[in-house]
Amino acid sequence: MSTHFSVSVHCLLLLSLSAPERMTSAEIAGSVNTNPVVVRRILGGLKKAGLVNSSPGTRGFYLAKPSSEITLDMVYQASKDDGPLFPIHGNCNPNCEVGIQIDGLLTNLYQIAESKVEQFFATITLEDMERTSLQRIEAVGSEAD
Repeated sequence: MSTHFSVSVHCLLLLSLSAPERMTSAEIAGSVNTNPVVVRRILGGLKKAGLVNSSPGTRGFYLAKPSSEITLDMVYQASKDDGPLFPIHGNCNPNCEVGIQIDGLLTNLYQIAESKVEQFFATITLEDMERTSLQRIEAVGSEAD
């Protein structure tokens, strides 16, 4: 799995915490510590999925719906590439008793695991992540006092 999911959550969390203010891809890239082009590509996928918006002539991105209506599964579906969550290494030795079976053994397990991950992600909203993030920010702030 690529880092698109974690970067997508990062971007959405920034937008959620900055609402109603908009954020530019450069501002988001500064937090993610990546190139704004990467952020724009990721935000483009999130926009296609209906999770973020931007307006011509107005700089910046913003959430397309309340954070309470955005689940991590929605983010996962928008950010995953075409491959499975758990790819199989492939090119196994067909003359090996284990090598000849491994794809079949793991494929079913991996499909079940990915389904469980999606079900779990469907129970967590961006608002939940925002709440946890704010609690952690407050905890760090109180430690500094």
